[in-house]
Amino acid sequence: MRGLGNGAYAGATADMVAGLLAEFVGESLERCADLTRRVPKGDGLPDLRRFVFDVAGQARNFGLTMLETVADQAQNYLTAIVKLDDRAIDDLSRYLDVIQDLLSGDAASEGDVRQMVRGLPVRRGVEIDEAPEVRDIEVVLVMSPGTQQTFVERELRACGYRATAIPDTLKALAYATRAKPDMMIISAVMPQLSGIDLSLALAAIPATRNIPVAVITSLDASDPQLKILPPSVALIRKTSAFGDDLTKALQQGFLL
Repeated sequence: MRGLGNGAYAGATADMVAGLLAEFVGESLERCADLTRRVPKGDGLPDLRRFVFDVAGQARNFGLTMLETVADQAQNYLTAIVKLDDRAIDDLSRYLDVIQDLLSGDAASEGDVRQMVRGLPVRRGVEIDEAPEVRDIEVVLVMSPGTQQTFVERELRACGYRATAIPDTLKALAYATRAKPDMMIISAVMPQLSGIDLSLALAAIPATRNIPVAVITSLDASDPQLKILPPSVALIRKTSAFGDDLTKALQQGFLL
């Protein structure tokens, strides 16, 4: 008996996937064109949210890494958007242009994800006075949304860094292998894969082992759970020393 991956079965499967991919690309281009007309008028924010969510999921299914990454970044940007003001219109129009370019080209090809990500508009965070120009330094925050994330993101923006928030450790691991951020700051307590497990995975994978990592934790440094972390992982304690620990972690990662 032939396996499903051989002969006629393989050909039929390939044809089916190609057909589904062509359908996805065609429908997505139509939706993208519609949003490209509507967004500059301040319209279509709910539809835009659904669009980038759908594109990210389908791109993941088809193994289109570049398209998935850009759509994920667009979702990340949209989490901080309440209405389409002038800045949001300009930034989101840029995202739509990039998505449209990727859909219009050879959707199976991949380029430099790291370079592409750093050319995208920066996600809005808490406004700060005299915010410096955004530097070509990306720090990924792997933590649940809340006060802690807001504080860390504010500090990073004050330094002029790009802050990418990813509230899912498994997605953060995949993103790190693609985009190679300059540093990752991870909450120890996370659903699914813990922050400690993510730190160990990053240290074990050749593509990510050189990315500086810091773990935010309320555990004492002598706790057995932290003893398994590589010596290179900085600890940021949930104490009054939080700010000092964050500064030391950035210094350890050669970002300050």
